[in-house]
Amino acid sequence: MSSNKVDKPKLVHSTQPEPRPQPGTPEFDAWLLKRAKERAAKYLTEEYNLGDDERGLLAGGYARLLMSDEELAKEEEAMEQAQKQERRKHLKSVESK
Repeated sequence: MSSNKVDKPKLVHSTQPEPRPQPGTPEFDAWLLKRAKERAAKYLTEEYNLGDDERGLLAGGYARLLMSDEELAKEEEAMEQAQKQERRKHLKSVESK
């Protein structure tokens, strides 16, 4: 028997994700920022349909962030009513005589 070992070939490309640093460290913050920028660049292109202000990946406009709690509550209630009507639009009213 021969004691010569055949070395395993080394991988040229790894499918493993980049290792995640420990949370709470400056390396983790840098890694997270890099990852967020990459993903934002991917999703915020013309290729993806972001939809209108009410639906889609980015729902709501900048003005919505500046609304007071009372204004938000009114808008949420109006949106719920609109959704109820949307769900019921295929139904017909039947009047009994």
